[in-house]
Amino acid sequence: MKLLTWNCRGLGNPRTVNELHQLVKERTPSVIFLSETKGNRCKVEKVRNKLGMKQSFVVDSIGKSGGLAMLWKTEVNAQLLSYSNSHISLTIFPESSGQPWRLFGFYGNPATDKRKASWSLLKMLKPKPPMAWLCMGDFNEILSNDEKYGVVTRSFSQMECFRLAIDECDLSDLGYTGSKYTWSNNREGRDFTKERLDRAMGNREWPLQFSNSEVSVLPALNSDHSPLLITCDNEEAGVNRRTRLFRYEAYWSTK
Repeated sequence: MKLLTWNCRGLGNPRTVNELHQLVKERTPSVIFLSETKGNRCKVEKVRNKLGMKQSFVVDSIGKSGGLAMLWKTEVNAQLLSYSNSHISLTIFPESSGQPWRLFGFYGNPATDKRKASWSLLKMLKPKPPMAWLCMGDFNEILSNDEKYGVVTRSFSQMECFRLAIDECDLSDLGYTGSKYTWSNNREGRDFTKERLDRAMGNREWPLQFSNSEVSVLPALNSDHSPLLITCDNEEAGVNRRTRLFRYEAYWSTK
C-alpha cells in the first residue's frame, strides 16, 4: 500500500490541484492525507473527484486557516475513528486475514505556545490495546537542531516536549530517502531556513505487521512543504533498513 501526506497550503489554487493530480497519477497512493486545505468539504470533494479517489473525510478550515482531508480509494476498507482540527484517525481493515491497523494523519499546531496541546492529543490517541499504528503529517516541530538549517536554533525545551510525547506513544521515526528537509521559508540570505517538519512514525507493533516500510521525501510542489510518500508491505525488512532506524533513534534520544 502507498500513502501520501502533504501540507498543500490551500486547495484554492488551480496550480496546486493540478500538481497534486499529477503526483497522484504518477505515484498511485491508495490513501492521501492533506493538511492546510484552507477550504470546506465542497472544495475538497471537487478535488477528490479530480483525483479519482472514492471516499473522503474532511475537517473544514476555520476561515482561511487550517483544514484537513483524508481521501482513499474504493479498495481501502477504512472506518473513521476520531478527528479534530489537528488530526484524522482511521482504522484500516486489510482485504486478507491480516490484523486491522491504525492510520493517524496529524497536523501540529503552528503556534509554539499551543503545541503542547498537540502533544497531549497525540498521547491521548495512542491505541489501547496496542495495535499497529502509523502516524504521518506535518508536526510543525523538529526532534533536534540537526533537523534544521538556519541561523536561529530551536530551544531544547521545545524539542524535548515533542520527543517525550513520541516516547510515551512508543513511536519511532521511519526514516526517509530524498531531501533531509521537508519545509523551507523560501527567503534569501541569512533569513533562509529549512527544517524537517514532516515525517512518518510507527509504533513497535508496526514493523511486526509491515516489516518493509519506505518513506520518500518528494520534491516540493506549489507549497513550502514537500509531500511524503509512504510505501508499506509485508516483505522481509532488510538489514540496512533496521540499522538506519536504530541509529536515528539513538541519535535524537541523546539530544
